[in-house]
Amino acid sequence: MGLWAGTALGLLVGIGALAGAGCRSLSKVEMERGLRALPKNAPLGALTRSDMAFEVDGEARTFELVYLHEPARREGGPVDTIPVVLVHGTPSTLFSWTELVYGGEGFVGLSATHDVYAIEVVGHGIAPGDAAPYGFERAARFVASAIRALGLERVHLVGSSYGGEFVWRAALNEPDLVAGLVLLDSAGYARRDRDWLPEEELMRDSSLAKLGWMLNSKDRITTALEPHFDTIPPGRVEEFFLVCDNAHNWKAMIDLARDENGDRENELANIQAPTLVLWGEDDIAYPLEVYGRRFAEDIPGAELVTFPDTGHYPHEQRPAEVLAVMRSFFGSIDETP
Repeated sequence: MGLWAGTALGLLVGIGALAGAGCRSLSKVEMERGLRALPKNAPLGALTRSDMAFEVDGEARTFELVYLHEPARREGGPVDTIPVVLVHGTPSTLFSWTELVYGGEGFVGLSATHDVYAIEVVGHGIAPGDAAPYGFERAARFVASAIRALGLERVHLVGSSYGGEFVWRAALNEPDLVAGLVLLDSAGYARRDRDWLPEEELMRDSSLAKLGWMLNSKDRITTALEPHFDTIPPGRVEEFFLVCDNAHNWKAMIDLARDENGDRENELANIQAPTLVLWGEDDIAYPLEVYGRRFAEDIPGAELVTFPDTGHYPHEQRPAEVLAVMRSFFGSIDETP
């Protein structure tokens, strides 16, 4: 996660007074309109909504799956027949992948050579929210269910931050679905006591934390993002502001922060898929030497690539470099199941 390190305390101050002041959560429709209006998201194609079966607490339910599908455009080289599924972190949205999918100045995006899907994880972004608790295992099961609902049999699965833990758990649960696994500054290990900031502990422990969306502001988002970037890329402040102005999205962030406990870290050695671990050397959320290198050591055959002068979001800070490494990795994987 890491976004709210150093800001949660300010978000909690005064929440009690605001709770009865009639603050209104931004609707998902309004959020999507705002996200679409950002210049960074101009290349984004149409999103698809379809029903998918998903089990919650033993009960079969129908959820709306929201996703982007960008077929390979056959630019910049041969097309890989294995599709790529991108899974965002928390709090975030599929819109965070725009530059990686479509490219930018001087480089082509992933959709030039791959069939790409970017999904909204339940409770995040513009996906519908619900009252059930959000946790890593639920999110992992949602990812696997989404892959099946999309009719995909074998995919390259890419996850960032909390999304990294969503995808590696999915790879453990249903290994036949995953041809290759890419983890970008992933969650997954129990954090050392000294790595939890006091503000993060408040997010995990305070009874008022889930009302923090009421104090959302662009100034607070800017303060939260600045430690993760040398220069915040255009549109990121506005994007996170919109995502965090919704009560369901905020609830998902708090629920997941409280569920972050490393309860499956000992299973990482059981991952069967070829794995690429990408890490920003300046990540303050999950320092490379403590967490990134451990992923590379614990997952059999995993390859670690690090990016200097890069924080928690390499795919947003160094998209061209991340794409080059990912393409090489995908190309090394046998396309035959």
